[in-house]
Amino acid sequence: QIMARKLNLLVLAALAFHANYTGANNSADEKDGAHATDIVLPEFTPYAVPEAALWEQFGSGADARWKKSDAVKEGEEKSRYDGEWAIEQPSVLAGIAGDKALVVKSPAHHHAISARLESPLDPAKDGLVLQYEVKLQEDLKCGGAYIKLLTAPSSGEFSDQTPYTIMFGPDKCGDGKVHFIFRHRSPVTGKYTEHHLEQPPTPPVDGLTHLYTLIINKDNSFVLSIDGTERRKGSLLVDFTPPVNPPKEIADPDDKKPEDWEDREKIPDPDATKPDDWDEDAPMMIPDEDAVIPDGWLLDEPLLVDDPKAEKPADWDDEEDGDWSAPQ
Repeated sequence: QIMARKLNLLVLAALAFHANYTGANNSADEKDGAHATDIVLPEFTPYAVPEAALWEQFGSGADARWKKSDAVKEGEEKSRYDGEWAIEQPSVLAGIAGDKALVVKSPAHHHAISARLESPLDPAKDGLVLQYEVKLQEDLKCGGAYIKLLTAPSSGEFSDQTPYTIMFGPDKCGDGKVHFIFRHRSPVTGKYTEHHLEQPPTPPVDGLTHLYTLIINKDNSFVLSIDGTERRKGSLLVDFTPPVNPPKEIADPDDKKPEDWEDREKIPDPDATKPDDWDEDAPMMIPDEDAVIPDGWLLDEPLLVDDPKAEKPADWDDEEDGDWSAPQ
């Protein structure tokens, strides 16, 4: 697996979900009945990636690392993210015994949870590999399972208002798409702008586990993959809307049409005068007195002749189609 290199900009890694699903599928054991008890799943063995800025396998200590958001709606005391989370094994099509995940538990609720990185990271200096697995094990109607890398410094409760630098991951609402959004600060105005990937890929929605990978290189190029298959690549400066670099020329928003503006492309010259030798009765065109007949010109030949290469079609019926003649 491609994992994150040790990098140095962002403080928090956060997950935001809005899940709306119906029905609770039975577990693999319940689906397959007694035969499921004969299947022995391999055991999950934790392993480390020392250079990763964040390497999460949801083992021992994961509960302490991940903090559920208690952000409240403006003017209300109720939490805007009241969906519950759990760290547990998949309930559907579990493939490895002991392989746990962060699971959304509340249908039709907003969910948000975050974990702090050990140190800030800066993709502009070292590049970035952001990779994680998503399994939509319920019948999801509308919801997102994307990650946000928050802009440093960050404080308070994580919410949709928390400034972020990169947002990446699948969102199944409407047609569905894999988000890749980054916020860029203009060196001229100092303001941040969200830049959205043009033509984002569609995420698979089949109840199976899928691996989402985003690689950002120091030359501003990127690659987006699903299950190891490249689905989109390009440049941060070109393939996003709005573009990072503004066009060289833009329409002046304060420009107005002059009151004396003439919409016609051509107008009569008010200063033009008729030449002294102008003849109103002269024809528009006259023979060229200097023209000479080309050598070999046949004066008596007709303007059109039969095509010598034309052939009568094999299915031509003189009685039904009439006498055939070559086209001219």
